[in-house]
Amino acid sequence: MFRLEDIKGLDSLKKEISTLVGNGQFPHTSLFIGPEGNEKLHLAYTTARLLLCENGLDGALCGQCSACKKSGHFTHPDILFSFPFIKKGDSDSQSNDFLMDWKALFMSNPYMTVFDWASQQSEENKIPNITAFECSQIIRKLNMRPYEARHKIMLIWMPEYLGKESNRLLKILEEPPEDTYIILVAEDTEKILNTILSRCQLFHVDPMQTEEIEAVLMEFFKKSPEDARSASFMARGNMAEALSLFNEGNLEKNEEFVKWLRLCYNFNHLEIIKWIEHFATYSKEVRKYILKFGIHFVSEMLHIKYNYGSGKVSLPAGMIDTATRLCPLLSFESMEELVRILDREIYLTERNCNAKMQLLYTSGKIHRLFNGKRFVA
Repeated sequence: MFRLEDIKGLDSLKKEISTLVGNGQFPHTSLFIGPEGNEKLHLAYTTARLLLCENGLDGALCGQCSACKKSGHFTHPDILFSFPFIKKGDSDSQSNDFLMDWKALFMSNPYMTVFDWASQQSEENKIPNITAFECSQIIRKLNMRPYEARHKIMLIWMPEYLGKESNRLLKILEEPPEDTYIILVAEDTEKILNTILSRCQLFHVDPMQTEEIEAVLMEFFKKSPEDARSASFMARGNMAEALSLFNEGNLEKNEEFVKWLRLCYNFNHLEIIKWIEHFATYSKEVRKYILKFGIHFVSEMLHIKYNYGSGKVSLPAGMIDTATRLCPLLSFESMEELVRILDREIYLTERNCNAKMQLLYTSGKIHRLFNGKRFVA
C-alpha cells in the first residue's frame, strides 16, 4: 500500500506526478483536490514518499532505501502532518497531540472522511478545526531544518477547516523554505480562500470508478466478491459511502426493501403495518440505507426495462429475477415517481419524521403506482 501502483486509476495524473518528481520539478506548494471518498489522501501521501525516496528512478519508489522503509511504516521524521481536530479543554492543543490516532485511522482506511475522524475523537457531534495555535505550529515546523532527508514535507489534510486562520499561512505557502514541500488535501475549494488557492498548484483527483471501488474492497478491506460488487455500485464513486454500507450489517438488509415493494403491490394492510413496525426498530442510518438501496433497485429496474448503458445489472444475483418480473408492472413515469418518493422518505428520515405514520401513507402511494397490474411473486 501507499505506492503509485496501489492507487486505482488516475493513470495520467500519476504519470504527471511521477514525471515532476523524477525531474525535480514538483511544486513546493500543491493542493490535491477531489470529492469525498476518492484517492486524493492516498495519492498525496504516496507523493510525499516519492519526494523523499533516496534511489527512486523515473519518479518511482525504490522500496529499499531507509526513507522508503520509514515512510512505509509512517515513521519518517521529515513527513509532517496537520489536520483538523477537536480541542480538549482550555489548553492549547495541536495535531501532534492526536497524531498516533490519526495515523492509525489513515493506515487502516486511506479513504477516511472528517466524519470518520471526528467520530473517533468524540461522541458529541463536535466539529473539528485547525486552530490559530495549530497554524503557529505549522509555521514553526516548516521553518525547521529536515532531520535526516534532503527535504521535509508538510501534509495538511482538509484545509477547509482552517477558516479565518488561513491568512496566517499565506506567506509561508507563497514562499516555503527551499528544502520544504507543502501538500494540501481538500474536498471543497469553495471553503478555501482564493488567496490560498492562488498559491498552490492544483491536482484534480477524480471520483473512483465502480470497478476500482470493487477491487479495493476485495484487496484492501477483504470483502467478499458479492458484497464488494453490491457496495461498489451503490457507492457511486465514493469509497467512504461504499464502506458505510457494511455498517450494522446493512448489506444483509437489501431484501427488506423488496419485501416492502411486494407488500405495497398487494396492499395487505396488516402485513404492511407489521413490516413498518419492524422497520421502525432499525437505527436511522439503517433505515436510510434500506431506502437508498430502494433507489438503487429501481434504477436497475430501469436498466433492465430499457436496456440502457453498458455492463451487468448491479444487483445481488437473487434479486435480478425479481427486478425483471417487476419491470412490466411499472411504467417509466411510475419508476421516476417511485425514486422521488424514496428520496423524500430519506429526507424525512434524516429529520426524524414519525416513520410509522409516514410509511403507511407512502405505502398507499406506491400501491397506486402499480396501476392494478398483476405481480407473480
